[in-house]
Amino acid sequence: MAKKNPRKRRGMSVESAEMNLTPMMNLFSNLIPFLLLCASFASIKILDVNLPEVQMMNQPVQQKDKEDEGLLLTVFITDEGVRLGAKGAMLPTTFVREFHKYKYNFPKGSAHQEEYIFPITKATKKDLPLCPQDPGRRLTLYERDEILLYAVTKQSEDDTGIVQQALGNKLNETLTNSAGAVLNQLPNVGDTVYVLNMLNRRMEIVRDPAEYFIKELTLYDELASRLMRIYSNYPNVPDAGEIKVVAEDDVVFDKIIHVMDICREFGFPKISIGKLAG
Repeated sequence: MAKKNPRKRRGMSVESAEMNLTPMMNLFSNLIPFLLLCASFASIKILDVNLPEVQMMNQPVQQKDKEDEGLLLTVFITDEGVRLGAKGAMLPTTFVREFHKYKYNFPKGSAHQEEYIFPITKATKKDLPLCPQDPGRRLTLYERDEILLYAVTKQSEDDTGIVQQALGNKLNETLTNSAGAVLNQLPNVGDTVYVLNMLNRRMEIVRDPAEYFIKELTLYDELASRLMRIYSNYPNVPDAGEIKVVAEDDVVFDKIIHVMDICREFGFPKISIGKLAG
């Protein structure tokens, strides 16, 4: 029995049809350039996190010839304090006493909140304090509100030190003299004081001494004062605006970030970082 021709049905012949791709190709030829014009491309940079080690010494570190005329300003951060060094000189260490401020939120249904400040020492810096409202548990890092670092004067390494003082105004701004040194005594009527601020170094003439008070001098205010004076005294050095921040391994990251913020705010935005070798 002969098979029927599948191409013939009801007296009609079916011919193979060829797809016309020209309209689609025209569409893509116009669409692709349009998409390229609308696209935005991200540039990714890989940072080398292998930080160089720097030895903390009283004598200047040898540098390359091209850096011989620079200031080579470096800030060394340890748990004991902060020290500024430059080419041929090291400023005295600003020793600190450390306190951690915690905020305790009472259980739901109560809007009451309490603050606790705990002194931190070498022996206790790795232990979280017990919660005064719940002695059965320790406070968490999420409850820590602030790390307070006060500048102190020490007579020896074993001395806990005396917290230095600073003059503040009614806005709680730290005040300096015309040279930029932090004031530590109450002013008299007619005295001239200056706000510790690089961008808005506002001058105040004291009219009412009762509007001023003595407060603790923070490490960051002392560092800001020193950086501002260095920037004013050496504005034209080849490496103006550059500073290296060098820290020990055990230094809390929050301290390093805060020091870097002070450096940027007070004239040294070009920051490089390194690890302080033991």
